[in-house]
Amino acid sequence: MAFSNTLIGAAQPVITRYGVVHLDPLLFCTCAVTIATVCTGVLLYLRGEFKVLIDPRYRNRLIMMSMSGTAMTGLTLTYGLTRIGAVAGVLLLQTEPIYSLILSTIFVGERPSIRQLLATATILIGIGSVFAAGSAFTPAWAAVLVFLTPLFWQASHVMGLKVMPPLTPLQISGARFLYTAIVFIPALLIFRADSIAQLADPRLIGAVGLTGFFVYFLSAITWYGAINRLSLTWTTSLVVPGVPLISILLAVIFLGERTTAREIIGIAIAVSGVVALVLGADAHRAHPDAEAAEAIHEPMA
Repeated sequence: MAFSNTLIGAAQPVITRYGVVHLDPLLFCTCAVTIATVCTGVLLYLRGEFKVLIDPRYRNRLIMMSMSGTAMTGLTLTYGLTRIGAVAGVLLLQTEPIYSLILSTIFVGERPSIRQLLATATILIGIGSVFAAGSAFTPAWAAVLVFLTPLFWQASHVMGLKVMPPLTPLQISGARFLYTAIVFIPALLIFRADSIAQLADPRLIGAVGLTGFFVYFLSAITWYGAINRLSLTWTTSLVVPGVPLISILLAVIFLGERTTAREIIGIAIAVSGVVALVLGADAHRAHPDAEAAEAIHEPMA
């Protein structure tokens, strides 16, 4: 499951880039989230757990988590990848451990070690080395959107500290997809209804289907299946470094993108910082809620 999740996370920027180049971004997001909602909704219904998603005790927090962890990340990543390549997007997404460290320090009270600070600096150096090269991160607004995507992921983790447990990861994933779909579907019908005609192309339906089922739904299932059986730290150390390396290969093969030597070096530097940050984490945390928050995030949603 951990290896499958690595492949899914690696495919995310590539599939998203292909979809948003050919489809209206809002249409792409709405269809993908709706498919994921149906998949998780059916599973939760069969388990007798669907009613938890609208339980008044958790509803407001789940809505906030949904807006941050799924709605905002879906929009920022999708619109960002309309203008910058998948390889550049992969590099910018390596900022997630940095946001995790910052938010854990502020809201959970954890104190970063010297090793964590050095690893964080290494990640920023890797990204900065590519930024200094020129056009990889242009236009700037698109790069900023992708750069901020992991921040919204991590913000949703902080919001989930008080509900996991008692809620399960599958319930949280289902709620995030459901409430996002409730917002996206009316927005699409009001502002971009004319774009629905783009789904007449079977290839584009396939891209949307892959994103909703493969990147959203299966990502949640394999991630939570892995961390329920393996150490969270060990699983993360396998998944996080593998994602950018495989993403680059997929972008070259399926999108025809070409990487520069500076991009390869920058990604290698950033990934080494991510690896150092993950391996330097303490598996036995003084604040167990912090680890629960990390467990909420699968590579996509």
